[in-house]
Amino acid sequence: MRPKTHEYDTELRIDGELVVLDGVSYRGRTVLREGPDQFAPLERWAKGVAESVGEPVTWRASDRGELAARGTVRPGEGSQNRRAL
Repeated sequence: MRPKTHEYDTELRIDGELVVLDGVSYRGRTVLREGPDQFAPLERWAKGVAESVGEPVTWRASDRGELAARGTVRPGEGSQNRRAL
């Protein structure tokens, strides 16, 4: 049996602003497998960016304009704030 999937509008934000790094905006459409860890890929995506920029990053997933899920991840210790450099 094939796992069910769903497509969401997704984005990453820092302090309420859309993340744009090196001219790339972190917004798009993402297909996720339904299930208990459905949004784990977005958390990993946000964690990688948080580690890179050294700031908390909020991920959001929307379905037809309605917020489906969101979360905020923080960089680990020793991460340097790239925007402050």
